[in-house]
Amino acid sequence: MIQSKSRLESFSDSIFAFAATLLVVSLNVPDTFDALKANSISFFSFGFSFLALTLLWKTHNNLFRRINIIDNWVVFLNMLLLFVILFYVYPLKFLTSLPIGNSIVNNFDDLS
Repeated sequence: MIQSKSRLESFSDSIFAFAATLLVVSLNVPDTFDALKANSISFFSFGFSFLALTLLWKTHNNLFRRINIIDNWVVFLNMLLLFVILFYVYPLKFLTSLPIGNSIVNNFDDLS
């Protein structure tokens, strides 16, 4: 069965937008400048994650420019990709608490 390409693209774009929103929501707003410096690794993780999300969206966009017929397999594979993208945002908080992140923050404190 042939599906509507524009509806699938719109749904996919909304999932990418939701994933970008989850990236922003996962950041904690600090109360003081010292807390901002302590949480600075969160901004690096956010920037890296946003860059990766942008590259995934661009690749997805280029792929759908080349696809003319949307069948059930394309829909299934697209939904699988969108699931992975939404899951990708989930472990972001964990990544900021790794020892590598703490050493980056300590090196940043040594510079100031």
